[in-house]
Amino acid sequence: MITINLESLQFHSYHGIHEEEKILGNDYVVKATVEFQETQNIIVHLNETIDYSRVYDIIQKRMSIPCPLLETLAMETGLAIKNEFSQIKAVSITVTKKNPPISGLRGDVSVSWRKEF
Repeated sequence: MITINLESLQFHSYHGIHEEEKILGNDYVVKATVEFQETQNIIVHLNETIDYSRVYDIIQKRMSIPCPLLETLAMETGLAIKNEFSQIKAVSITVTKKNPPISGLRGDVSVSWRKEF
């Protein structure tokens, strides 16, 4: 089994349920993990693996579309990646909001979603 990780992907996006989030946006960090069963003894060509630059493009595109809930965002992102790469056996997405609009909160909030196929 091969695991590919895209970590610490940074975006400024407009997700959230509060009006100020829709106007000002927020900083987000995304981590994506995809797992697939290799079909070769040794992978030597790009077409034998999952092109992580294409995975990044899917994440970047989805992060540019405002969404009220991080849960929805994580699930839709993971399913979009799976739709692009049928050989994926599992996908995991974590979306972290760096400055959530919660009075007194000093820290981040995140949502993680994992699905096996």
